This record gives sequence, structure tokens and C-alpha cells, in this order.
Amino acid sequence: MIDCSKDIRDYHDVRVKLTDAQTADLKKKRASNRRRVEDGLEANHQPAPTRFVTQGSFAMGTIIQEANNAYDLDEGVVFTRESLKGAKGADKTALDARKVVRDAVDDGSFKNPPLVKLNCVRIFYSDGVQVDMPVYRCEGEEDWEEIELASQDWKVSNPEGVNDWFAECCATQPSLRRLVRLVKSLCKNRPSYSLPSGLVLSVLAHECYPVDSGRIDRDLRRTIEAIHTRLVWSLVVKHPLVDGEYLTKHANDPKVAKFRDVLTTAVEDLNKLDLPNCSRSMALKKWKKVLCTNYFDSAIKEAEQDEKEKAAKAVAALGSTQPKPWVAQTYSAPSSRLR
Repeated sequence: MIDCSKDIRDYHDVRVKLTDAQTADLKKKRASNRRRVEDGLEANHQPAPTRFVTQGSFAMGTIIQEANNAYDLDEGVVFTRESLKGAKGADKTALDARKVVRDAVDDGSFKNPPLVKLNCVRIFYSDGVQVDMPVYRCEGEEDWEEIELASQDWKVSNPEGVNDWFAECCATQPSLRRLVRLVKSLCKNRPSYSLPSGLVLSVLAHECYPVDSGRIDRDLRRTIEAIHTRLVWSLVVKHPLVDGEYLTKHANDPKVAKFRDVLTTAVEDLNKLDLPNCSRSMALKKWKKVLCTNYFDSAIKEAEQDEKEKAAKAVAALGSTQPKPWVAQTYSAPSSRLR
């Protein structure tokens, strides 16, 4: 298998992983919204939150670059249950709790005002970024704490559980974050397809994590092959923490089924890397197709030119070592004189 590890690593670093500037901008938005909530709650004479919980791919470190700045951030707001009481001492409803956060964060600076959604307060930025702020209430001490999400009603939740689960996975699977980002890019680069969520892809990548080979191209190929085999066997993906809860809708989830089909073609393409006559340009073309990116185009041209030059030199060298054609020569006996 042609070594394309540097090419895949460079693609990841340039086109997939967030740049420092992008990361700084999202962190700035996160800090600004925390400040808006705190200031707004104080101004509205509402209780202060006990903490904020960053969730989703930004917290997990698997967020990838998005076209048109279409980033989705999840920033949970946690209150004590005791603080979320109405005027007569009864618990605030889940809807009222979300309205409290919406009113606090809406400081008039947004072109489109924040909205109360079923599971969060949604904030829209004019540059394309969207921030969801789920609201939680907690009760208990450090050694035992029950947390509930303000949804249609209050329901038991664990906002930090997925973050902790994924951090534990990465402790024993050091390349997991990079592999998840690459698999996510494979999906994101096919915007016309309806494919699984980032959490589903993270669970599958964890389940199918390969033995580290020291080469990211080989590890990515093995991950793709293993996930494909797993999905051929079953399209069902369980929640990593909640027993009896599934991340897929049913046994034939259409998004996961489509992802399996995409990987079927990817596996077939990557099998070409094992051909004895597979060149570097051919290998890069297969990765270009699998990852659905034009990032490798310049490297492909360079490889093709290099292969062409090497082929021409080989032909020239072969010509210079050819034996000269044999030419029949006549033999004339020397004349002799009698003495």
C-alpha cells in the first residue's frame, strides 16, 4: 500500500481540523454568551447559574471546519433546583426555565433574536454560527447529583456524561479524535447526502478503532473497513451511556444505511491500493474520491509528472543498454604468392 500518510495528515490539518483563528472565534462567542446570561439574569433579578457545560463536538474536540461558517455549539446552563422557583415557591416549568435564559441572553445585539426551542434556547449569529443553550436544574451533592433537562417537561439527563465517556475512550485510543474528524469530513464533503450525526460517527469510530500502525492513512482505511463490516452486520447504534437508548431511529435507519452504502464504495476504491501496479498518483486519486475533496489535486499532478519523467528515463536507459544489431561480415582469405 502506497504511503499517503503525510498527505492524509496534511489534509486533516489544513482542511478538517479547526484553525487557531476559528477556535479562538468560537471560544470568544462562548465566553460572550456566558457573560450575556450572567449579566441578563442579574439585571432581570433571576438566580445565577451554578455552572456552564460545553457539550457536543466542540467539547469533545471532534469539531471540523464547516462551509459558510455553519458551526453548531452547545453550551448548557445549569441552575440549582432550589433557585428555579416561582413566586409561590413551586418549581418553574421546563418552558419557564428556558424563557428565563432566553430573556437573559437576548441583550438586543442579535439581528435575529434568540428563540425558545424544545430542548434549548437557540442563538443565531449573522456569520452563520448557531449556539444552542440547553437549560438544566441540579439537586444533590458532589457525590450524588441528579440533573434534569428542561425539555417538554423536566427529564433526567447527564450533560457532562458524553464528554467524560469520550475522554476516557481517547485515553486508550490516542488517534480517535483525528480519525473521528476524518470520518466526519468524509460525510460533510457529501452535503447532498443525509448522513449520521457526529455522535453516531464517534461511537462507531470508537467501536471499530484499529490497532495503531503509525500511519494515519492505513489506520483510516482500517477504520473505514471495520465500520463498513459493522454496519453490514447491524445498522443499530446504541447510546454510549444510557441503557436501552439508541442513537438510531430503528433497525433500518436511513441515514446509517446511506452511510453504509457510501463506505461500500469507499472500501472497493481503497482495495485498489493493494494492486501491484498501484502508483502514488493512483493512490491519491482513490483517497480524493473516498474523502470527496480536491485537496490532493496538486499532489496528484506532481506525482503524475514524476511518474512520467521516471518512465521516460527508464525507457531511455533501456535504449542505451540495447546490444548493437548484428551485421553479417564477409571473410576474405589473404592471397598467397608462390615463391
